[in-house]
Amino acid sequence: MRKALATVAIAALGAIAAVGPATAPAQPIAQASCVNASTPGGTKCLAAGEFCSHKPGYAQAYKNAGFKCKANGHLTYR
Repeated sequence: MRKALATVAIAALGAIAAVGPATAPAQPIAQASCVNASTPGGTKCLAAGEFCSHKPGYAQAYKNAGFKCKANGHLTYR
């Protein structure tokens, strides 16, 4: 009984290994409508509807890229 159970367990592990782990893409895919902008947090690809920050310095970066950060925390076109 133990030998049969061990065989089934090894076969199941082999099937899982054959499928392989789920992997994410190496880099996120940028939207076609995004705008590259230099923000205090680094270079970002900004698009309308994305989350934005109300921290100091970000408002000017959003303005330079043609966006504004609404009160609900999402970017919109100016």
